[in-house]
Amino acid sequence: MERKAKATVLVNGHILSEVKRLVGQGGYRSLNACVNEALRMLLAHERRARLEKEMEEASRDEMFLGDIKATMEDFKHADAETARRLR
Repeated sequence: MERKAKATVLVNGHILSEVKRLVGQGGYRSLNACVNEALRMLLAHERRARLEKEMEEASRDEMFLGDIKATMEDFKHADAETARRLR
């Protein structure tokens, strides 16, 4: 189990009320669990957004695209053999 750290934050009152309602309805076992899940989801969203941005940038990078083309060429025989075995 990961070590927990205590933090004090100020939250919009309306948001806190909604979160407490979710906890009260059994959606989460505690306020802490809800906040942890929300932060985990936020971090996952941020990682996905950063990856999408990096992939968009890579799609315009001629050197990167050349490397992909060369790699595909290098592995075309192995890929073809694998495709035949999967049939």
